[in-house]
Amino acid sequence: MKKITTILAMTLLLAACGDKQTEDAAPQPLKSTTETQSKSATSKNVVQEESVVLYNHFSDTDDHVSKGESVPYVYKRDGSLTQFLLKNLEYNQYVKAYSVSKNEKVVMLNFKASVMKTSLFQGSTGATQTREAIGKTFFANMPKLKTLKFRLNGKQEEWDHMNFTDYSRKDFKLN
Repeated sequence: MKKITTILAMTLLLAACGDKQTEDAAPQPLKSTTETQSKSATSKNVVQEESVVLYNHFSDTDDHVSKGESVPYVYKRDGSLTQFLLKNLEYNQYVKAYSVSKNEKVVMLNFKASVMKTSLFQGSTGATQTREAIGKTFFANMPKLKTLKFRLNGKQEEWDHMNFTDYSRKDFKLN
């Protein structure tokens, strides 16, 4: 029901902005947890818009993170999906660099040392919520992703509440 409402809202927004859809532009089948729609003024000029899911709803009572908002994503407009997700989760300022393997099965996030002076990875709740928000968001929106590597200044490190190590899809329960 939420997806239908989102689709209707996007359709109304496009109509209000003056975008025209051709009759032959039909919705594409769903891919993983991303929703793909085809919009174009001509059949030769097709723009793919996906709705990515952010896991940014933090529990006040425990370290649980659940689905939050869905935001529209278009590669030509928004650029790298990795950078887009970090920006929308508001963690991009703490990441020194990132890399994505050619086959999109591995993403490495290299955090700045200064992140350890923030509340993001301090305490077990902060560390768990940050790790879960990033992990769930990346695995939900990147169906080929097998390994998410967290690094601190380019190195694997263990801190009291946070391990900058490799995580797999099974480490995160997507709901």
